[in-house]
Amino acid sequence: APYFGSRDIFMAALLGVVMVILAHRRQTVAAAMLVSLGMFLNTIGLEGVRFSHRFTFGQSWLNSGFDLITVILGLFAISQAFKLLVDRERPPPLPRMERDGGGGGMRALARHPRLAGVSSAFGVVMGIIPGVGEFLAQFFSYTFAQRTSRRPDLIGRGSPEGLIASEAANNAVPAAAMIPLLALGIPGEALTAMMLSVFHVHGVIPGPKLFETQPHFLQSLFVVLLVINVLVILFLRLSTRWLVQVVRTPPRYLGIAVLTLSLVGVYSLRASLVDCAVAAAFGMLGFILRRLELPLVPLVLGMVLGRILDEKFRASLARVETPLDFIDRPVSGTIFAIIVASLLAHAVALARERRRRRDPSDSATSARS
Repeated sequence: APYFGSRDIFMAALLGVVMVILAHRRQTVAAAMLVSLGMFLNTIGLEGVRFSHRFTFGQSWLNSGFDLITVILGLFAISQAFKLLVDRERPPPLPRMERDGGGGGMRALARHPRLAGVSSAFGVVMGIIPGVGEFLAQFFSYTFAQRTSRRPDLIGRGSPEGLIASEAANNAVPAAAMIPLLALGIPGEALTAMMLSVFHVHGVIPGPKLFETQPHFLQSLFVVLLVINVLVILFLRLSTRWLVQVVRTPPRYLGIAVLTLSLVGVYSLRASLVDCAVAAAFGMLGFILRRLELPLVPLVLGMVLGRILDEKFRASLARVETPLDFIDRPVSGTIFAIIVASLLAHAVALARERRRRRDPSDSATSARS
C-alpha cells in the first residue's frame, strides 16, 4: 500500500468503476448510468479544497451533501419496506424443516469440499478487486458447479451443489473486500462501503497509516471476523426453526416495522428530519429501480468511488502535466492495462454473443463442443 500514490489510487478507483459496470451483464448501460448518478450525487455540497458550493442552488440543507448511510438505508431498507407495503399479501408456504438441527446441510457441505474450496477462492479473488463484489464471484462459482456436477440438470432446482457454490462465493467476498478497504480506503462492495462511512464517523481513516497508528483496532477487527462466523453458525442452528416463522407475518406489518426502524436509524445519525426526507426520497428511487429490475449497488458504489476519484484526481494534478502522466508509474500503468484488457474482453464477449444470435447453427455447434 505505501507504493500507492494519488495517481495509483485514482486508477484503482477507476478500475472499480469499470468493474462495477462490466459486472452487470446485460445491464451495463443501466449500471453505467447509475454509477454516473452516484458520482454526481457525491459532488453535491461544500467541497473540501476551495470550500466552494457545488450544485446546492442556495439550499442550505444541501451544503453537507448526501450522507452515505442515509442513502444506503433509503435505497435498500426503505425501498424494501415500500415493496412490502404495496405488494399484495400472499403469505408463502412455510418450508419443511429438517429435524437434525442442520446436520443434513453440514453433511452436504462435507460431500463437496472441492466445490466449496473453489467457490470460496472465487469469492476471495473477486472480493479483492474493487467494485466486482458478489456478482462475478457467484457467476463463476455457479458456472463451475454446473460444469463439474454429475447432475447439472438439478442445478437451479434446489441442488445442494448450486447452493454451496453460490453461498460459498457470496460469503467469501466481504472478508476479502476488507483488503482494499483497509489498505487503500477503497471499498469493494456495498457492505464495505457502509463500513467505510462508519469508520469515518468514528475517526478511523483506512490506509497504510492505519496499520501503524491503530494496530490494536485491526487485531480486534480480525478476531471479530473469525468469531462472528462461529456465532452465526451456532445462532442459526439454534434459532432457524423459529426465525422462519417470520414468513407467516403479513408483509404489510413487516413493511411498517422496517420503515419505522429505518427512519429511526436515519434520524439518530444527526437528529435531522431532512435526512429522513432524503432517505424517503432515495427509498422511492430504490422502489422504482426494483420495479424496473435495475441494480441498486452501482448507485452506492458510484457515490463511494466518486469521492475517491474526486479527491485523488485533485491531489494528482500537482504532479501531472499531460494525461499520460497518470499512467507513467508501474502501479498505475499496470492497473490501466487491466482496465483496457477488461474492456476488450467485454467487447469480445459482446461480439461473440451477437454472432451467436445471428447464426443459430454456430451457437448449436459451440454448445455441442
